[in-house]
Amino acid sequence: ATFYTMYNREPVGRYHVQCCTTTPCQLRGSDGVMKAIEEELKIHHGETTEDKLFTFTEVECLGACANAPMVQINDDYYEDLTPETTKSLLRALREAAQKAGASGQASGLAGEAGKAEGAGGSGTTISEQGRGYEAQGVKLPTPGPLSGRKSCEPSHGLTSLTSEMWGNEKLRTDGALD
Repeated sequence: ATFYTMYNREPVGRYHVQCCTTTPCQLRGSDGVMKAIEEELKIHHGETTEDKLFTFTEVECLGACANAPMVQINDDYYEDLTPETTKSLLRALREAAQKAGASGQASGLAGEAGKAEGAGGSGTTISEQGRGYEAQGVKLPTPGPLSGRKSCEPSHGLTSLTSEMWGNEKLRTDGALD
């Protein structure tokens, strides 16, 4: 309805999938993520699935540019996405909701069952990372980067401030300079 995605003219599904397509996300592959969402859910931007489980919205910057591309699903950010991890995430959410018998407008990604950490599940997993929790017998990925990173650090290690100091500066070691 407006720039503000928390205001909607129509009810949204249980999972409100908001895909960022602003410049940093687009440069990192948000077009592929958008296409993956459309293929998996069989809906386009601004639509809700017939079962009222998913609503798909294209949004402006969500502020996680360092981990682009990303989507926000309800209140959770999923970052460092690929088309494959996006589809796996949506399948896991659908499977968890189907096992719970849930549809439309329920809070949380997997209800109260999603609050506890778990391992394993029914085979629907995000293989790119080991973190996750079990909900209704389905392993769901923990929100955040799906690439194995813990936050927004470079994925291949530090890229700056890695060389020895080049000057003869004396650093404080005990709170006072000698």
